[in-house]
Amino acid sequence: MKYFLLVEDEQILAKNIAFFLEREGYQVDIEYDGEAGWASYKSKAYDLVLLDWTLPKKDGLELCKQIRKESNVPIMMITAKGEILDKIIGLELGADDYLVKPFDQRELLARIHALLRRNEKASSEQRVEQLLQYEELKLDREKLLILFRDQSIALTANEYKLIEILMKKPNNVYSREFLYEQIWGGLLEYSERTVDVTISRLRKKLMELSGKKYFHAIRGMGYRFGGKS
Repeated sequence: MKYFLLVEDEQILAKNIAFFLEREGYQVDIEYDGEAGWASYKSKAYDLVLLDWTLPKKDGLELCKQIRKESNVPIMMITAKGEILDKIIGLELGADDYLVKPFDQRELLARIHALLRRNEKASSEQRVEQLLQYEELKLDREKLLILFRDQSIALTANEYKLIEILMKKPNNVYSREFLYEQIWGGLLEYSERTVDVTISRLRKKLMELSGKKYFHAIRGMGYRFGGKS
């Protein structure tokens, strides 16, 4: 059985979601504020976390960031904030999916199934080959770390997915559309900004870590990893 943590301050909605998911064979723990959600998360190993954005005591974004620092558990934001910028913020702070209220419970279930499949596939691939390397830069696929010599920096799930695609085939040019589809496809409406923000965060992390520029924007085409500008 898989165990989910649901942190939602609308108690009726939370109980309805939990009832629905438990009928589908999942065990769901409910908390109604961010601090209680964090305490519950620390007390048990969960297979999925569902977070509202606007929570009392500690909001969903802060809770998402805290969880992501410690775990790669799939995180889904469920919120009334439906603007594209809100979705980008949620995804870039570590959420793996973003569902806007009101939503159909069948869509919630389908997205949960997709998240669990993706997580299981990623875990399987990570076990096959833990380290991916380019020159002195190494990607730890198990711990979601990027390493340079004796230093390391943690990555979010989406940062990891993006850099892995590019590091597998250095010097290949990938369009924004391709990168978006591989990482966020089906999760939110396409926006170049989504890819650009993640690339920018990765570029900054790698510069701080190594002092080198690994990401290169190719005008009118997209991005490549490695090689000279």
